[in-house]
Amino acid sequence: MPPTLPELLRLPKKRRMEIAARLWASVENEADTPVPAEHRVILDRRLADYRSGKSKPISMAELMRRVRAP
Repeated sequence: MPPTLPELLRLPKKRRMEIAARLWASVENEADTPVPAEHRVILDRRLADYRSGKSKPISMAELMRRVRAP
């Protein structure tokens, strides 16, 4: 019997990350996975903001600084 989600969540972080990576790899190339309409609206708006200059790209270093900030 496969492990349950609560059982998986009790695994050490490294093992959970390995499992997550394998799960992601199993679906990342599935081109037939549709993008939900509400996600498409957000993506289109963000792309339009970028193209118009309303939003500016940031570096990976800046992104990580913001993510790690309290």
